Amino acid sequence: MQQRAIDTRKKIMRAACKLFAANGFHGTTVDAIAETAGANKQRIYAYFGNKSELFERCVSTVLDDMKDISGKALKEAAAEPARLTEILLREYMAVHHRNPEFRRLLTWANMENEINIKLLPGIQQKHRSGLKELFLQVQSAGALPAEITFEAYIFILMGISYFYHSNRKTLSQTLSKEMFTATGQEQLILECLSLFKR
Repeated sequence: MQQRAIDTRKKIMRAACKLFAANGFHGTTVDAIAETAGANKQRIYAYFGNKSELFERCVSTVLDDMKDISGKALKEAAAEPARLTEILLREYMAVHHRNPEFRRLLTWANMENEINIKLLPGIQQKHRSGLKELFLQVQSAGALPAEITFEAYIFILMGISYFYHSNRKTLSQTLSKEMFTATGQEQLILECLSLFKR
């Protein structure tokens, strides 16, 4: 693929992820993506096939951030296995902070019932296998409760970070504004970590 085509494809992806995150699958048109990307509408079909495949590609692209987290967490936690929970929770919180499109695209992907993200199972299995091995090592060393499964463990950590960032507006008014400051977030992380202590 020529450099010009590569650049156009990247522009289309950036525009599509931005628009899908803001408006969802049904609220985004191929025309709007083409206009935002400054690309010909036919290029979108040539590179991605159709709007559904482009949406799926956007979701899988933002999930690449989680792959990077898995790799980073594995390296850090390999040196200090007892800190696995802290490392993961801090990284999951950071990815939401860095990339608001991540949670928005995931929310839309879950609300758009007829959209089937065929790539998800393979992506997640590949990214999580090393983490699961490390989790089992930490658990067998007694640093994590024996009763918790890896799936529940990851669900809890991802759930905390997702819920914290996706509900900031309402929770800052109903729970505490302080919780959504840097100091408050740090306190929340420390309190959540205490739930996993043996």
